[in-house]
Amino acid sequence: MRQSAQNNQFLFDLPSDFIEPRLEDKFKKAFDKNFIPYDSVMSYINSTIKEIIIPSVQFESSEQIIKRGKSILWKDAKSVFDTFTRELDITFRAVDSWMNYFMLVEILTEFLLNNDKQYIPYFLVHILDKDGDTIYTIVYKEVLLKSISENRLSYNVMDFSEKTFTVTFTYNFIDIRYMIDDVSPIDDKSIFDIPIKLVDDRKV
Repeated sequence: MRQSAQNNQFLFDLPSDFIEPRLEDKFKKAFDKNFIPYDSVMSYINSTIKEIIIPSVQFESSEQIIKRGKSILWKDAKSVFDTFTRELDITFRAVDSWMNYFMLVEILTEFLLNNDKQYIPYFLVHILDKDGDTIYTIVYKEVLLKSISENRLSYNVMDFSEKTFTVTFTYNFIDIRYMIDDVSPIDDKSIFDIPIKLVDDRKV
């Protein structure tokens, strides 16, 4: 029996250029005041990422009626990209008096309102082997912010359990790229680019 997959064999960071320079300078003052040992704001926020949910896939069928009223199912003509649930949930640990929560709110609001880019170009999730090398990379393209979960403060909660919040993104395209060769996950072909055909019982 094969061993189960380890939960921590992945790597995901928000892009380092995601934050505007003026916000970087502004938040650095909070770092100095609170003795937060990080060189950049995005390194600090990325260190609080706890979980990322890979969207599910749902293959639907089209129904047609043939003679004598018999209904039959056919493969749907929908694009393979649209079989994925196009939501990407990223869960963060709340730290330092929810500082990373409010920083993210401001960073994302700045990107939404004041950035000339329509989309976040892409997110990369690297899946690692037991040695820490990348096996394949999941590429989310044309990413948009959808929601930020609530932040609940309460005087009557006295426990020290972990608090989290979730940021949800949507996207237009998803690619899965095997990293067997030393190539860029952006330039290499997607597994969806080349259909598998059977020729003389061999896959080509």
